[in-house]
Amino acid sequence: MMELLRQWLTGVTCAAMIAALADSLTPAGTGKKIGRMAGGLLLLIALVQPVLEVDFSALASASVPLELEESELEKTNLELMKTIIGQETGAYILDKAEELGISCQRVTVTCSVTEDGVPYPSAVEIAGALTEEEREALGRVIETDLAIPASCQTYESGGEEP
Repeated sequence: MMELLRQWLTGVTCAAMIAALADSLTPAGTGKKIGRMAGGLLLLIALVQPVLEVDFSALASASVPLELEESELEKTNLELMKTIIGQETGAYILDKAEELGISCQRVTVTCSVTEDGVPYPSAVEIAGALTEEEREALGRVIETDLAIPASCQTYESGGEEP
């Protein structure tokens, strides 16, 4: 890159020196005006030469890998969103359980994606020694606040499912 910049600056400098030399050697009058115009055109060509040498077909073929990278980024973004939503929902459930006086060891939230590509919490697994009344109370809160139906709520006690 630095080599290309050096070559370009050298070309512009040489064109400017040639234009200045031709201007100083040309006699006054119409010939001098024509010489200045020719020198200006020479300098303009030296300035835009790198743009004229750009291979635009190579740039067009570079867009295909960019589209692939964009697709991969969208997938990664969706997975990150699902993870964040799951963690935030789990923290919310833990806070609600604490408000109800319920002790939970672990809350794991599973997220799904709508047809529009929007992630949402779809299932929850809660581990802890909860009584039947505590499960019902927490289950109502989860169903009301998070729209996770009771059929998608799993409660575990000491690693065993009741």
